Amino acid sequence: MTHDEALAELAKIRTPIVYDAVEKFDLRPRTEGLMDTSIRSVLPSLGPLVGYAVTGKVVGELPPVEGERIVEWKEMWEYVQSAPGPTVMVAQDMDQPPAQSCSWGDVAASIFLRLGAVGAITNGGVRDLPEVEQLGFKLCAPSSVVGHAHIRWIEINTPVKVGGLVVYPGDLIHADEHGVMTIPRELPLDQLVSFIHEFLASEKTVVDYCQTTEKFDIDHVVQLMKEHGERTQAHM
Repeated sequence: MTHDEALAELAKIRTPIVYDAVEKFDLRPRTEGLMDTSIRSVLPSLGPLVGYAVTGKVVGELPPVEGERIVEWKEMWEYVQSAPGPTVMVAQDMDQPPAQSCSWGDVAASIFLRLGAVGAITNGGVRDLPEVEQLGFKLCAPSSVVGHAHIRWIEINTPVKVGGLVVYPGDLIHADEHGVMTIPRELPLDQLVSFIHEFLASEKTVVDYCQTTEKFDIDHVVQLMKEHGERTQAHM
């Protein structure tokens, strides 16, 4: 399986299943690599968001002041275009409280799509949701907003903190309506995808038994769950 094929397969799989599979490799504590419940897909009909993080920080509540460092849009666009794709823009809104402005609407989505981005994640605001959904650009955020205010980028290609999670440029992101996670860099994607398919097939034996049998036997469920656990022990 090629790298691109593995990414395409991951884009078909729910984020909780990816989490379950990553958990089995025991590469990090089970509560690490996750954004908090404030961040999730606001356009779940578009399916899971999968890509490599390009990062930046924005402000927008107040107008810029003389001497302030502002990243020009051209600089931002060139950064995203040069990054290995598919990319996901992870934007930390630095205003307190955040989401008083907006950097994501249909125009930004249109441009970033052409630059190789498949979506964006932010603790700030997003808007123009019907138009963005039609474009197929995936968004994860706490809420929608009306106005863009004085939105501007003040830093790019740097660690950011969104939803309580520090994201580094190049981190592999997986997200859907359940939430956002990173996939450990040391985990080969083809191995992860192969294990996920095995995990789902094993899990299905329990689900099928619960749905199809006329006589429900708890002892049999215990046995099925034991077998499921034995079959789904991942090894690097």
